[in-house]
Amino acid sequence: MIDRTGPRRRSFELPGHDRSADPAVEALTQLIESERDRALQEEPELAATQDPGQLWLQWFAIGATFEVCALLERHADEYRDQVLRQVGALVFGDDIQSDVDPARAEPHLRELFESAGADAVQACMQGDGGMGHYLAGLRASADRGTRSSSN
Repeated sequence: MIDRTGPRRRSFELPGHDRSADPAVEALTQLIESERDRALQEEPELAATQDPGQLWLQWFAIGATFEVCALLERHADEYRDQVLRQVGALVFGDDIQSDVDPARAEPHLRELFESAGADAVQACMQGDGGMGHYLAGLRASADRGTRSSSN
């Protein structure tokens, strides 16, 4: 039987907030940062040209967040939004900038990066240490001749 009576969370401070650490937030933050760092290490030019404002990394984060919330059976929009806001503050801070309105981004690319985020979570859950789902999305968007910036 699982003991659900005691607190299992460590405390940490999100800039400007006093909240308890959510393991989902911690795991997502590590995953997204690892995926971003791998892309920047392996193919910095690709990341710079295909996602200069990190719009696609944001969509990757959305897909990963939705997948984690589904696995945790946390289907409420409020919970997903809270997790995404916390992850976004930790990963992106105030550096979220893009020339493209996220709502007007190409739907097939939004779906590509959302799926890549969900796939990355599934791979982690299955013990697959391989990363590179975000990088694969960047490569696919380059192959299609598209990017997140209108520059």
